[in-house]
Amino acid sequence: NFGVMKWTWDEDAVNSKIVTENVASVLVNKMNRLQEETQRMLMVASCLGATFRLSAVMEVMKNISRVEMRDSMRASMISVSGTAATMGNSSASLLSSDLSNACTDHDGSDSSYASSVEEFEGEGLCEVDDEECHFMHDQIQSAAFELISPDQRDSFRGRIGRILLQSLPSEELEASLFEVVSLLNCA
Repeated sequence: NFGVMKWTWDEDAVNSKIVTENVASVLVNKMNRLQEETQRMLMVASCLGATFRLSAVMEVMKNISRVEMRDSMRASMISVSGTAATMGNSSASLLSSDLSNACTDHDGSDSSYASSVEEFEGEGLCEVDDEECHFMHDQIQSAAFELISPDQRDSFRGRIGRILLQSLPSEELEASLFEVVSLLNCA
């Protein structure tokens, strides 16, 4: 402040900035400890919005190759298989057997999709209510989006849009039309 010739600042603004940066850092570190499959699902979910349908995430996961997913991940975010942090199993919700049966890999074998959903729900990142999910906070969605390499974000979102356009049933596509068009516009 030149009028009184001393430094002045907004202490609340400074403190809120520090907290925001710390929260983002904690979330990115937390996500970096998750299983790689869980990170991939969170990447896809972050592109679908704050609220998303599990069926849409599963459809993308079934139709996008592991190579495409790995190429889209930030190099610093790729976990080594088997080194993911163990989640508290008492806090993880059990999913219905229908969801577990619906989660199959490209070759039709059992997959880690259901355990990934349990993991991100158990870690408090997303809340799952039947088929509908939502990120617990917008910072969590932003941190999940940060898992995607910056130079791959637009093409990754465009790829998700194309997959959803081709594979969603017409009634689900109609309900998600604006989201799908938004994803397609990124490409």
